[in-house]
Amino acid sequence: MPLDSRSLHNTRSLRENISPARSVSLSTLAAVVFGLLLPPDSEGQINRAEDLSVILSGSGISIPQTSSATVPASDPSVFDAQPGPWGQMQCAYVYLEAPASLIEEFPLPSPISRWTFPESALYSLPAFFSKAGLSESLIATILAPKNLVKEGAFIHLLPPLAELEGITPETRAVIYSELAKYPQNEYQVDPVLIIGTTVEEWYKGSKLRPEIISKIKKLSYTRGEATAFSDIPVLLNYAQSDSEARAIFKACTRTRNLMIRLKLDENSNAEEIIRYWSFGTGLRRKDLEPLVRSVIELDGVNDLGISHILPALARKLLYTYPGLDMAKHGVMPDCHWTSLNFFNYEPHEYLLDARLATSQVLEEFTPVDPPYQFADILFFLDNTTGDAFHSCVHLADNIVFTKNGRNILSPWVIMRLDDVKKIYLYKGNGRVQGFRRKDIAAEKKAALDSP
Repeated sequence: MPLDSRSLHNTRSLRENISPARSVSLSTLAAVVFGLLLPPDSEGQINRAEDLSVILSGSGISIPQTSSATVPASDPSVFDAQPGPWGQMQCAYVYLEAPASLIEEFPLPSPISRWTFPESALYSLPAFFSKAGLSESLIATILAPKNLVKEGAFIHLLPPLAELEGITPETRAVIYSELAKYPQNEYQVDPVLIIGTTVEEWYKGSKLRPEIISKIKKLSYTRGEATAFSDIPVLLNYAQSDSEARAIFKACTRTRNLMIRLKLDENSNAEEIIRYWSFGTGLRRKDLEPLVRSVIELDGVNDLGISHILPALARKLLYTYPGLDMAKHGVMPDCHWTSLNFFNYEPHEYLLDARLATSQVLEEFTPVDPPYQFADILFFLDNTTGDAFHSCVHLADNIVFTKNGRNILSPWVIMRLDDVKKIYLYKGNGRVQGFRRKDIAAEKKAALDSP
């Protein structure tokens, strides 16, 4: 079934949808017989093929998954993952920020905060704001003619700075959850997410002044299990110079990820480790065996950065940001492009196309249940529609390789699966389904069935 022109336009609209700060552009991986739909809160979309029953074989039950990483309640920055056939891994939390060269490509946002609603919602806003917890006087101020601008089918509310800062986190969460339904509110749609730690710890190594960090803490709210922050325009009111304004904007691209080292010594089970990281089938054995065995035998060296044992493209992309040159095909790489290219030496750019990417999933992958193995692709599916709105690649011990967004301010990183869930499953209406390449699955099954 050919794509209609509206769907084709939507899947290729990156250039119109990239926002200055962590904006998540919309993309779709459609199924075999489909029409592309682009919900405004999706990062990347695979529309269902008969509710994905073709490849899920009727599986519609969410299987709870928890990371087995042994992280104490204090959540230290360095911890050991649970040992397994992958070996023993030491993990460390590190923070990435977009490089200054990328930040310079974007104009700074206005320091005037803006809330955008459909014009049709204007008459229901007083009741909504009241239910959210705003006082009658503040509602009157926000809806006053001087703070309201009509533009086409939308209205823009310009809440005064002092009043905006005085809103409680609980009220802010309610209002910003509603604003997140409309893509014009880019900072509510795609807020800064602080996961697994405090605001102070998140920005501990940044160049932000303590006063700015305090503002972030004050203006933060809860989204699921994460701390969210959307008021970047407010912070710019407190910048003391253009350079500090850009430093603030840069800090708001901050993301936490894992650096991992595989511990290797004379006690390591080299054969088991090599088998695991070569998909369990020996497909990459010639690339891994010399390196792993040489590190084990070498005195004074007892670990190996995990990037050295990833496939070539993932090794190249890890901990980097996409360059503007990657937009040469009209769209930037997203999570699905990243996941489906994991096995390739050079990226297959046709995977930017929704129809062809879905075709690869249907033709080359089969659904699998936990425990997941190296290189299984994990799709985040909507329980109601069957749509896949994110994907990542399982590495080991529920640690994944992921790109959380299509825009150039989203790097390729390694994260705990539990933390990725906090980004994408906070609404409580999604589940994770694993897929494995059919040739790998078949070879594993043959190995198990052989006497």
